[in-house]
Amino acid sequence: MSIISNVRLNGKITDIEIENGKIKRIGENLGTPDIDFGGARIFPGLIDIHSHGAIGLDTMDSEDPLEALSAFQLENGTTSWYPTTMTMSREDIIRATSREIEGRGGANILGFHMEGPFIHPKYKGAQNGDYIMKPSLSLFGECRNIKMVTIAPELPGSKAFIEGCPAVVSIGHTDADYDTALGAMRAGAKCLTHTFNAMNGIHHRMPGPIGAASDTEGVYCQLITDGKHIHEASVRMLVKIMGEDRIIIISDSMRATGLGDGEYEFGGQRITVEAGYARTEGGNLAGSTSTLFECVKKMISFGFSAESAVKMASENPARLMGLNKGKIEVGYDAEFIIVDDDFNLIRAITRGEI
Repeated sequence: MSIISNVRLNGKITDIEIENGKIKRIGENLGTPDIDFGGARIFPGLIDIHSHGAIGLDTMDSEDPLEALSAFQLENGTTSWYPTTMTMSREDIIRATSREIEGRGGANILGFHMEGPFIHPKYKGAQNGDYIMKPSLSLFGECRNIKMVTIAPELPGSKAFIEGCPAVVSIGHTDADYDTALGAMRAGAKCLTHTFNAMNGIHHRMPGPIGAASDTEGVYCQLITDGKHIHEASVRMLVKIMGEDRIIIISDSMRATGLGDGEYEFGGQRITVEAGYARTEGGNLAGSTSTLFECVKKMISFGFSAESAVKMASENPARLMGLNKGKIEVGYDAEFIIVDDDFNLIRAITRGEI
C-alpha cells in the first residue's frame, strides 16, 4: 500500500491511496504519505494506441527495442501504450509482434497495433508499398497480442476480416468512400486511424470515412495533434462534429522523437526530418516527432481545457480498448501524470509504483 498526498484533483486538494496497483481510496488525511506533491495537479496517465518508436528505435527493429521505448514513454507521461507495426514483410510483422510484453519496466505494453499491411496503395503514406496485401485472418492468427488492426475496408475480403477479427479494427490508409466506410463500421470497425491523414477528406457531396464516422455511434477518431499533421481549426471542427468523448489523441511517433532533425529509417524507407517534420523522399509525412504528452499540450494551446485534452488521451482510448484505466476513481488502475500549473510534467506513475 502507498499514499500520494497533496495533489489537486478536479480543483480540490486530496490524497490517493494505492493498493495492488489500483486506487483504493481518495480523500483527505489518508495516512502517512509516501510522496507529497505540494498541491500539483494530477490527471489519469496517458494511453498511446499508436506509436512506432522514439530515441532512434522502432518497434520493427530486429533487436528488441521495447524495454528502452517503454522507459522513454513513461519518462514522457505515457503510462500505457500499444507498439505499432508497419507495412513490412510477413516475417518481420510476426517477429515484431511475437515479443514478450509482460514483466517489462516503464510504461505498460498492452498489446500491438498492426498498422498495415492491409492498406490501399494510393494512401500508403510512409508505408512500404512492396508489402501491401489483402486482409488476412491467417496472418493475424500468426501474430501475438494484436489488439488493434488498421485496414482499408475497400480491399477484397475486408468485411469478412472485420467480422472475424477479435481485435479492434480501425479504418486507415484508405481510399474508401462514405458508403464503403459506413459498411465497415456496421460490420464492426470502431475507429479511424490518424483521421484526415491518409484517407479521403470531407467534401460536401463526398463525405468519406469522416462523414461515416460522424454518422455512426460508438466510432472514434484518432488525431495527431502535433500541430504539423492537422491545422488546429480542423482539429476544433472535428471535436465539434464528433464530441469530446469520441476523439483519441495519438502521437504516431517515429524513431526521431526525442532526438532531432536528420536522416532516419522508417519501415525500410529513408526519412528526412526538418524542423520537426518527418517526410519520405516523395514528400509524404511519415509519422510525428512528438510524444503523446506534447500532443496533449498542443491540444491545450488549441483552446481545449487540460481536463478535456487529457480525457482524449486517457479515458477515451481506455474506453475504446476496454481498459480499466483513464479515470481517477476508486477501483481503477493507478496510472497518473502529475503536472504543474503550466502543464509541465513532474512525474508519471504506472502500476501504482511510486
